[in-house]
Amino acid sequence: MMIKRFNLSLAFLLLIGLSSYAQQGAHLLIKANRASLEKRYDEAIKYYSQYIQLNPKDFRGYFNRGTTEYNAGKHQDGISDFSRCLQLNPIYKEAYYYRAKCKQAIRLYDRAIEDYSHVLSIDSMNVGFLKARANCFFKMNDHVSALTDLDKAAAVNKLDGHIYQARAEVKAAMGMFYEAIVDYDMVEILIPKFKMVHYLKGNLYLELGMLDEACEEWHLALDYGVVVADRNHEKYCHE
Repeated sequence: MMIKRFNLSLAFLLLIGLSSYAQQGAHLLIKANRASLEKRYDEAIKYYSQYIQLNPKDFRGYFNRGTTEYNAGKHQDGISDFSRCLQLNPIYKEAYYYRAKCKQAIRLYDRAIEDYSHVLSIDSMNVGFLKARANCFFKMNDHVSALTDLDKAAAVNKLDGHIYQARAEVKAAMGMFYEAIVDYDMVEILIPKFKMVHYLKGNLYLELGMLDEACEEWHLALDYGVVVADRNHEKYCHE
């Protein structure tokens, strides 16, 4: 009977210890998350590091510290943490995404594309990954691949103005000026606060030799306070 009571007492103490251990970890996460949201990144990283010391097998600690490092501009540290996160949880899409964003930030575009492509090989119409990979392709001057990804993204989400904006930039770089204007027309509808669109459309109309339309767009841009349009309006438009 004495041994049984001793074992029960030991089990009870162990449960109390585990509970206290878990509470300590939860408290660290709360402090780390708050610091990160308030952009006190160094402080947040310190708390996440303490959490990881307590829970070295919990992928969330590495992921949270990695996103904080990404926001703090510590991209190499972020790559390391996201890689460790993926060792513990190989199917965690968000870790692939942010590891790629870190690589992209330091211009490792080909390696970022590898991460985006890994997820897209499983989830081929993931809009966020298509947009991100397209941006890498664009930075590498692979306009055809960028356009392919943005076409897929637009087919899935027809109401995302930022897809049309990115696609217009790609088409303009490819000399597809009229097609770029069509996409900017959608941007005008879907992102009404983006008044720079009139300046950009004016420049494209100029490329097409459509001066009246160009002047009309630059005039609208100036009305909306886009002062950069003044130079072209002054140079080409004589009212």
